[in-house]
Amino acid sequence: MAEQLDRFHCVSYLLCALTHASEKILGKYSRSISILAGRRFSREDIEAPEETDDPEKAVEILRKAFNERGIVWDFAPFKGERENLIEKRDGAEVMRLVFRTCMVRSALFRNAHEQKESMCYMSHGVFTGAMEKVMPGRKVNLEVLHAGPNACLKEMILVDV
Repeated sequence: MAEQLDRFHCVSYLLCALTHASEKILGKYSRSISILAGRRFSREDIEAPEETDDPEKAVEILRKAFNERGIVWDFAPFKGERENLIEKRDGAEVMRLVFRTCMVRSALFRNAHEQKESMCYMSHGVFTGAMEKVMPGRKVNLEVLHAGPNACLKEMILVDV
C-alpha cells in the first residue's frame, strides 16, 4: 500500500506541475483545456451502468460508477438552507453538491497549489462528462460556490439539449 501511495504522490506531483505550467503559459485558456481533458477521460473510461432523468438518482449512480473504477470521490447532494434539493433557475435544474474527500484537493494541498484553478477544472470535466453519460440529453456544468480545506460546495447545473 505504501508503494502505491508513493506512486500516486509522484503522479499527482507531476500532474500539478504540468497544470501549474499550463496556467502560467496559457493563462485562462488552461481551464478550458483542463475541462476538455477531464471530459474526455470520463467519456472514455467511466462506465455508466444505467441512465436516469432524476438528478438525485444520477448522483448515486455516478458515485458507484467512480467507485467501481477505483476512484474514491465523496460527493453528495446538499440541501443546505434551501426548501428543495433541486431548484429551477433560468430554464435549468440546479442542485448543490458537497464534495468532501477529493483527490484533486488532496494533491493540491500536498503540492502547495491553489484551488479553483486548472486541476479543479479538470475534475469538473471528469464529473460533468460522466454525469452526461448517466443523464443523456442533458448538458451538465459545475460552479464552485465555496472551495475549502475540508470540502467544496458546488452547484450542478442541468440544461436540456
